Amino acid sequence: MLPDIEHASDMLQLTKRGYRGAGPRAPMRSIMFSIVFAAIVAAPAHAQVPFTLRDCLADRDEDARLHICSIMSGTEEEKALGAVEASRILRARGEYDAALALLTGLWPGVSRDAELGHIWFEQGDHRMADFHFEMALEYGLDPDRQTRERMVIAAHMHGEELQYSSENFPGAISAYSRALALNPDHAPALLGLAEALQRLDRHEEALADLDRAIALGADWTGYLLRARTRQELGDAAGAIADFRRVLEENPEHIGARQALAEMTARP
Repeated sequence: MLPDIEHASDMLQLTKRGYRGAGPRAPMRSIMFSIVFAAIVAAPAHAQVPFTLRDCLADRDEDARLHICSIMSGTEEEKALGAVEASRILRARGEYDAALALLTGLWPGVSRDAELGHIWFEQGDHRMADFHFEMALEYGLDPDRQTRERMVIAAHMHGEELQYSSENFPGAISAYSRALALNPDHAPALLGLAEALQRLDRHEEALADLDRAIALGADWTGYLLRARTRQELGDAAGAIADFRRVLEENPEHIGARQALAEMTARP
């Protein structure tokens, strides 16, 4: 709140009256008081402390809210919520380093880790985004629609990194499974999970995921993976049918063409 202007005006009048009979040092005191009074009256509301979480969340100018949320007083939980609110403002402006700096050192928790997940997600770091989103879930987060969608994408993309860059197939399976726990109909995660299971010779499990992915509309890659799984399980007829489906959608696929030729040439 701004200072009590009426009270400050009364004080200024008293000082002026004192100046008239206060001797030669009075002018300096009056001038100093006037300067201080003017500074107080002109000071913006967000320059005054202490502030509470209620002040932080109040509907006000964005710059003022950012300042208040960054310096507010309260319990550790309240200050964490204030820092998260300030981080959201900074993140919307693309000031990710400043947002991260605000959250560094705070105790892990639902709001803090969910916000960190968003910060890393928007910077394209799916590994860190997946980590913090997972932590937020463990702390009891009930994600809204946008957060849930980002969680699914982050977990799926982290699974892809683990599978193709690190060949960490158990880790990839865990990441894909997190994505599917949030969205059981996410076909890309089903395909990735099935391929990681194949690499660990868990073909029966892979087949179930591929059947579901294809039922959800997966393209020729789903049929290619299922063809290879059926080969491993000894289902030649099923594998041939799937290789043919691959070539219907992607006639130039050399691997499917060669596999189909070899299988149909056998007696």
